[in-house]
Amino acid sequence: MENKSYLNADLVGSNEQFEKAITNDFIGNDFEEQLEWSMLMIQGKFKQIRLSNDANITANTFDKAYLMSGSLNEDLKYLKPFGELQATPEMFPNLNIKFMIVSDTISLQKYKELTAVEKRNLSIKSKYAYEKSIAFYNKDTESFYTAKEGYEVNPSFFNGINSPSDLPKPISLNPNYKTNKSIMELGADSAAEVINGISMSYQVALSLYYEWSIYIKEYDNIGLVIPINPEILSEIYKTSLLQFEDKKRMIHFVKQHYRRKRADENQDYSVFIQKYLRGENKFNYKGFKAEIIPPKYDLNRVKTRKTFIDTLT
Repeated sequence: MENKSYLNADLVGSNEQFEKAITNDFIGNDFEEQLEWSMLMIQGKFKQIRLSNDANITANTFDKAYLMSGSLNEDLKYLKPFGELQATPEMFPNLNIKFMIVSDTISLQKYKELTAVEKRNLSIKSKYAYEKSIAFYNKDTESFYTAKEGYEVNPSFFNGINSPSDLPKPISLNPNYKTNKSIMELGADSAAEVINGISMSYQVALSLYYEWSIYIKEYDNIGLVIPINPEILSEIYKTSLLQFEDKKRMIHFVKQHYRRKRADENQDYSVFIQKYLRGENKFNYKGFKAEIIPPKYDLNRVKTRKTFIDTLT
């Protein structure tokens, strides 16, 4: 049985009209401008590109999306897909990573590895299967238009595309439907986007395992995650969104060290202090909630009672 769908009435027209509507010609390359526009746009409505029996995608689908823009990418270098250090599902099981990409077009994307329970009633032969959710921002209607797709891949996929069997295969995420399409029937650009998207999701997860991040949201809205390094951190605090008054209290790691203590008036001794976290990681500013997230690499090596957002779930 095939899944019938109907084009959203908002999008009736030529492909040229749609391409023009989703073209980013109003946001420049300034970091503060991109951040503030992104926070504004995610307050818009979310509508399906095609109305069908599939579950509707909501704004919450993309909560904790990493903001990827030209300004950020200049400072954060992700490992290239299919390179010598390609991250794999064994390293990041049950991947669920989201992006907000501010480029020639503005989109929200999610790549989620399906669990064994989610795959149970689907026609899947490969070891790994993914749900890809995407939403394009339409500047004419000030709304995001969404779609959801499924793909399965063999383990050999992560070694590079060396044969047709390494290509992702489209699958239906609805157990009542099936598809016999190959990924190349989607078009070369769409196929490349899926191939690079799945691979890049793991590369980003690997890079961000070692990076600091900030989660920013309005209280009644979804939030964005900004990966940061020391150079960008000071720039973020200068934006009109985040101007923290007491920067000395912001969370940071204190290196392991010896602390001198006095045993009595005439004798000192030293105590070894393990690496630990100090400071606050949650802030409020002008209706925005901001939470600093230390890298998991370091959190796995220190003891702390603090809890942090998991950006991969």
